[in-house]
Amino acid sequence: MTRGETVRFLVDYDLYDHNIKGMTGIFLKTDQKTGKCLIYVPKVGEWAELLPEHLKRIKPDHVPAKNKKFINNIRLMSTSGT
Repeated sequence: MTRGETVRFLVDYDLYDHNIKGMTGIFLKTDQKTGKCLIYVPKVGEWAELLPEHLKRIKPDHVPAKNKKFINNIRLMSTSGT
C-alpha cells in the first residue's frame, strides 16, 4: 500500500464506540513486527491498526490531494538522546 492511499474497512471494529466497518481511512504504514496497517479514520478522528486482509484498497497506489496534504503533516514519533 502507498502512504496516503484511501482504504475501506471490511470488518466490524470498535474504535472508541464507533463501528468503522464500511468507513474509509488513510493508510500511513505497515508495522514490520505485527504486520498491521496504521490507518487514520477521519470520521472518528482517531488511528486504528488492522491487518491488510481487513481492508479494501479503493484505488490502489492513488493518493488523493486531500490525503496527501494530511499525510505530509504526519511524523512518526521518535526518541531523542536527551
